[in-house]
Amino acid sequence: MTFIKIDNTLYPAEISGRMNDHDWGGRSSKTIHLTMSAADAASLFVDDVHWFIVDEYMEEEQPVQIEYDNSEYCIAGDITDHRDGTVSVKMGKATDKELIEIMTGGSQE
Repeated sequence: MTFIKIDNTLYPAEISGRMNDHDWGGRSSKTIHLTMSAADAASLFVDDVHWFIVDEYMEEEQPVQIEYDNSEYCIAGDITDHRDGTVSVKMGKATDKELIEIMTGGSQE
């Protein structure tokens, strides 16, 4: 089973990714589909949130969890309310241009 983890809380989720998200300025992004309200998702998935993908499986009848830090996907994107109690949340990496702006303290034109 797959989860996302924020603030030591696990949420069952399905995650997909795009290396070059043309719908979001070409940045690398992950879409997290989970069961919760859009308001709850908006309070969890904010800019610079530290979050993890957690894969859980059974080994010798004991649950084993492996965590993958996804904090580099730190830009909060769109939240889609599917009206069935689920939402899809986009989290993205900063683009090269944004990283340069952060490093230099201003825009580069």
